[in-house]
Amino acid sequence: MPATIPGIPHESQALFDRLHDAPLVPAARLRAELEAYVARVTSSAESNEMVDLALCEAITRCCEGLLAELEGGVDEPTARLVQAAVRYFVVEEDVEPDGESLWGLDDDAVVCAAVAQHLERVDLLDGL
Repeated sequence: MPATIPGIPHESQALFDRLHDAPLVPAARLRAELEAYVARVTSSAESNEMVDLALCEAITRCCEGLLAELEGGVDEPTARLVQAAVRYFVVEEDVEPDGESLWGLDDDAVVCAAVAQHLERVDLLDGL
């Protein structure tokens, strides 16, 4: 079932829906995916000036906060939103490929912010 929440850009909705509707995975797996992705991005930033490390760090903090929420125990609809937000960030080929332009992480930031706001976690929006 598609997840229509305010703030998800139209062009991001199809991918967000696929990630939302995918089988749920444990929070530990999502955290490992996040850590691996951030390590790759951080490493690539040394040779790729297109990567906005400050924005990457802000999205990472948001995802970590959402994962903490998931680890604390949430209902299935919330778990699906968190999973979709984290996986949207770690999928490099989304609306704007993450390392190919100065705006590569902008769509990821908007999606994470939309989920955080929907879950009333405005404390996670700093830097987004």
